[in-house]
Amino acid sequence: MKQLAIVLTAVGALVGGGITAPAEAGDADLGRLWAGDKWLKRGCHNYKYQYQVTSSADDWLLEVFLKDPTGETIASNTKDSYVNPKRGSGTFRFCRNNTRPGKFKIRGKLTRYDAHGQYVGWVQRGVFRMRPTR
Repeated sequence: MKQLAIVLTAVGALVGGGITAPAEAGDADLGRLWAGDKWLKRGCHNYKYQYQVTSSADDWLLEVFLKDPTGETIASNTKDSYVNPKRGSGTFRFCRNNTRPGKFKIRGKLTRYDAHGQYVGWVQRGVFRMRPTR
């Protein structure tokens, strides 16, 4: 009976959304992305974000995606172990006339390579706000 209760609790949590899959939430063991809140300036500008790869792999590629308040990907770029350090910054360039203020999300897909193959996972995502200038 106790085992049945455990199984039903687990199934209920999965169906009800109580458990978040690591691929959706991001894995802090692989790395993270973040940015401070910003002002959405008139015209087109570069906006800075920070990244950190914490995976033990020496050979890696980080694909970074910026999603606007509607969920649309509006910018992307990459960082890789051949050119970039494991911790640093990057920029996204976008324009005020076609970007609305609100909450933005930075997501990152990390591909790691070693002697045994290729491994893909999502790093811990970042969230920041863009406020309109007056």
